[in-house]
Amino acid sequence: MPSPIRNNWTLRRLVNETYSHKETRTRFDYRQRDMVKGIRIEKISVYDGKNPGEARTKFIIRSQSTPQYAPYYTKSDSRGRPRKRQMKYRHQYEVTIQLDKLSIDTPVKIRVGASRKWDFTPAGRPRKIKQGRNTKIIEGSNVTNGRNGDFFFRCEWVYQNEGILFGRNWTNGPPLQVNPKMIVFLPKHALAVIEYLMNTGHLK
Repeated sequence: MPSPIRNNWTLRRLVNETYSHKETRTRFDYRQRDMVKGIRIEKISVYDGKNPGEARTKFIIRSQSTPQYAPYYTKSDSRGRPRKRQMKYRHQYEVTIQLDKLSIDTPVKIRVGASRKWDFTPAGRPRKIKQGRNTKIIEGSNVTNGRNGDFFFRCEWVYQNEGILFGRNWTNGPPLQVNPKMIVFLPKHALAVIEYLMNTGHLK
């Protein structure tokens, strides 16, 4: 017989858990900077075992979440004037959500960003290049390859441990430094996609 996703995590629970912790509540504010595009929903028939019975329908939702960097203000300078700063580079991350039905109350598996190793070499880090009086930021291979750092360092091992990781776990162990409480939360890109899916009627 076909077997559905078996864990205790739904999108509703993940959203509530993200909001419940002061360490992760900021993701709700950060999500407003993201533009969701390129959404597609794949409906797949899944057969389990050598002699499958009734097919199980699986939904895979994939979407690009792209940060939009408008000018924003940081702390004031010595004269009390606001300092305006704007990021100059662009990047995007794919958000993948697996569900057995299109509902925020069904068990889920998620990945934010590409499924690949993290590049710990200097090539993986951003570089600053001086261009006259200006400084240009050249992104490293991790961002250009679509690898999301918030998800890789804080979520990936925790998701695997809870049975909600879509795809392979590329980490070597729990995030003892950056997520010592092992909080299960949604990165801002996932929140932006989920909000978009609900607003457009894809998820109920």
